[in-house]
Amino acid sequence: MKISELIKGQLTEDIVDKVLYEGIEYKQQPLDVAIILGSNKAHIYRLPYAVEVYKNGLVSKIIVSGGRNIGNANMVEADYLKEKAIEFGIKKEDILVENKAMTTWENMKLSRELMIKNNMFKTCIKIAIVTSSFHMRRSIMIAERVFSDDSVNIVALPGEDNSTRRTTWFTNEKGRVRAIGEVEKIIDYVKKGEIDDFEII
Repeated sequence: MKISELIKGQLTEDIVDKVLYEGIEYKQQPLDVAIILGSNKAHIYRLPYAVEVYKNGLVSKIIVSGGRNIGNANMVEADYLKEKAIEFGIKKEDILVENKAMTTWENMKLSRELMIKNNMFKTCIKIAIVTSSFHMRRSIMIAERVFSDDSVNIVALPGEDNSTRRTTWFTNEKGRVRAIGEVEKIIDYVKKGEIDDFEII
């Protein structure tokens, strides 16, 4: 069955699981750059995974992306992520900041522009997308569209929060709403031609 054949309101737990989580994992392969997508809690649920990979010597450059305001920090997502990344031990010179993006599409497009500006495609082959696991499928597919002309491989580096991880999303109302809503977004994106249709694994 393809994504385009799914019907909203008829999404079973098994379908949601397969669409969002099946095959989404990081296999400890070396990376050239990791793009961390911003959110209010990205410093808690996304950044630590990139920091671990960085400290293990598997990635040398980090892009923090996001332009939405984080109220309690009085700064935008990317600037806050940079501040936290330095606290966590990433060298300032290894962090690039994209602080305008307001959507996942803009995360990818503006990060790509930043990479072009910094001549990173001369040596960049593997790009990791760092986001919550339930958000990873759509993010990867958008990234594959945006970076389609750049001869790079897009790799998933999923982070985990408490309510939407694979083992818990169906156990709480917040997780169910977010996970099912994410599949519905993927259906809409496919039908609009914004990402490619694909078979459910």
